[in-house]
Amino acid sequence: MFAKAIKERRKALGLTQQELADRLFVSRQTVSNWENGKNFPDIPTLIAISDQVDLSLDYLLKGDANYLEKVEEDYQLIENKRKDRLVQLIAGVTQLIIILLAAASFFFREAISERIFALGMLVLCVPLVISSYLIYYASYSKKENTSTALFIPKAFGPGVTINPSHPLGKLIWGAIVVGILALLVYTLVNH
Repeated sequence: MFAKAIKERRKALGLTQQELADRLFVSRQTVSNWENGKNFPDIPTLIAISDQVDLSLDYLLKGDANYLEKVEEDYQLIENKRKDRLVQLIAGVTQLIIILLAAASFFFREAISERIFALGMLVLCVPLVISSYLIYYASYSKKENTSTALFIPKAFGPGVTINPSHPLGKLIWGAIVVGILALLVYTLVNH
């Protein structure tokens, strides 16, 4: 529907693909791709198209399941990026607090007991490991041929890490969290 509507309206206005492209600040090939149904414009460009060819957004979109599917995919992509940023923020803040706690224990040895230091580090390791798992899972779950390898390149820096998409990798990541929680309980109970 969208491809047909834009092509017919462009021709009715006596515009070439290049003239419409110039008005929209896109390439002629982009307009051609829209008219052939190969891809679709983003929402701001769709609004500009509506203005330039004097067709309502409702008319351009109504009944075009492919375009509505593209909008849904774009929305999911934006939502996933927002979640990824939040997970990365949690990991970064946790790392900063661990560094500050380590520095504080070094400079204020008498004020901070070993037990408080150990508890603080163990508590901070839980969100750090979980956020690391989520970062690696998001980075590698969509890539081909990574679900079979147990060890994969790290998302940041040199080295390898355990693949969270691999069945054994999930078990190892879970064991790390359980181990940290067990150490936390042990530290709480025995001191």
